[in-house]
Amino acid sequence: MPTERSADAPAGFDEENPYDSADLESLEPWWRKNVTLFEDHGMRPYRPPRFADGTHTTPVIQRLEAALDVSIRLRVVDPNPKNEWEVVVDDEPVGTVDRYRDDGGFSVYGIDAAAFESLVRTALS
Repeated sequence: MPTERSADAPAGFDEENPYDSADLESLEPWWRKNVTLFEDHGMRPYRPPRFADGTHTTPVIQRLEAALDVSIRLRVVDPNPKNEWEVVVDDEPVGTVDRYRDDGGFSVYGIDAAAFESLVRTALS
């Protein structure tokens, strides 16, 4: 069970750093880059976003972008309690997904990787 965070904690404070004893060289380049960027900016440790099935979003999006020669983004529609995010392909919204943070602090998009890929491919056909 996660520890309750104090509202008085400074920006970037985190009780646990999952990278304290990790070999960063063993991480994928995109992951390692984000760990470093977050550390450089004094942010909480990077926790890669995931789809509902636990698959990391970044490699799926990178693979689809390369295969389909498109740009894919997940962006917030309107910051509100619904946490609805748009799937955007080449600057065109093609669908929406829910997003939430799990108990570990990871962003989770409410769609599995296969359904996400299908959404993107269908939008392009």
